[in-house]
Amino acid sequence: MIRTRRIPERPVPGRPLGRHVRHDDRSRRYPVHAADPATLTSVRHERYVPVLQQADLGACTGFAAEGCVGTGALLLAIPAGAPARPTGVASTDEDQARALYSAATRLDEFDGEWPPTDTGSSGLGVAKACKRAGLISGYRHAFGLNAALTALAEQPVIAGINWYSSFDEPAADGLIRIERGATVRGGHEICLDELDVPNKLVGFTNSWGESWGKDGRAYLSWDDLGRLLDEDGDVTVFVPLTEPAPTPEPDSDVPVDDCVGELLALLKQFLEGALGWLNRHGR
Repeated sequence: MIRTRRIPERPVPGRPLGRHVRHDDRSRRYPVHAADPATLTSVRHERYVPVLQQADLGACTGFAAEGCVGTGALLLAIPAGAPARPTGVASTDEDQARALYSAATRLDEFDGEWPPTDTGSSGLGVAKACKRAGLISGYRHAFGLNAALTALAEQPVIAGINWYSSFDEPAADGLIRIERGATVRGGHEICLDELDVPNKLVGFTNSWGESWGKDGRAYLSWDDLGRLLDEDGDVTVFVPLTEPAPTPEPDSDVPVDDCVGELLALLKQFLEGALGWLNRHGR
């Protein structure tokens, strides 16, 4: 089953959003397996591209993805001559982020495409765009907080979350919190690139320029991230080009609808084969 939901945005100048929900039950065949968070090691993945600025476009999915493939082992896995490889030059990488967003709007389930219509998109849509652009071999999904932390311990990831009104201006320590009375202002995609185990924080780079937060970055507590994931959030884990595309795992959690569909397809093949045999043998 595929479930989509547009998240209405309450615009704030200089703080554009643009993430919507698209969850496909088949994604559960490509999971990240969670480890005990107590066994994880703190890390900040090296980012090779500058903090990007999505300006007034609802292209957070494309900008988060561009930042993600421009960080750590994901970038190092992309051949130097690849046309879509992040360059480290802000204007070029922002053009590429917009191109990924545009492709995502054509690949997702939402009406409209950019250009001309600034529709927003989803993490799944931009993951497909990255694969089509030759930036990754595929993608997996981290379901729940512990799986997200496990993935982040190994590499940067993109996260689609509800963006609360209290997130627009991080505190002096760089932390954003779901404050009492805060409301959901829309949906946003961000690039998680740091895991702080002792303090139970995750760090991320936003796409609102270096003037936002601490040089374009901020932090979320594990508790708040867990809540955001429970609120239709998602974490998409890109697979580097140096690794093979992931294959679906046999899983008892495969949706019933999918099982019925596969059974009907097999039954159709059997009946077609049987009718063909009868026709050939005149029976």
